[in-house]
Amino acid sequence: TTKFNCYFMLPFVDEFHRYLRQELQKVYSGEGDNLSDIFDLTSARNALQLRRTELLNEVSANKKLQEKFDMVSRMMRRQQEKDTSNSASGHINSKDDIKGRSMSR
Repeated sequence: TTKFNCYFMLPFVDEFHRYLRQELQKVYSGEGDNLSDIFDLTSARNALQLRRTELLNEVSANKKLQEKFDMVSRMMRRQQEKDTSNSASGHINSKDDIKGRSMSR
């Protein structure tokens, strides 16, 4: 069996009767679709499956984008470490050169 958190359903339960009443009023007043369209579970299922597919595609695209950002971040971090180590070693060498010059004078 699947465990289900009832708090997840509370907003739906609170709003569903209002939605259903509005749709039925539209049908009876001639503004809405046919009554069979309101209870068309096949259509609702297809719409939900389409939305799910769209969300899965969006998640996949976001993951790919995050991977690219992570790769760029790693490259920038490596370059910064190289630059820091090069400037530190260059800085030390220039101090040693200055000391060596002053000692030779």
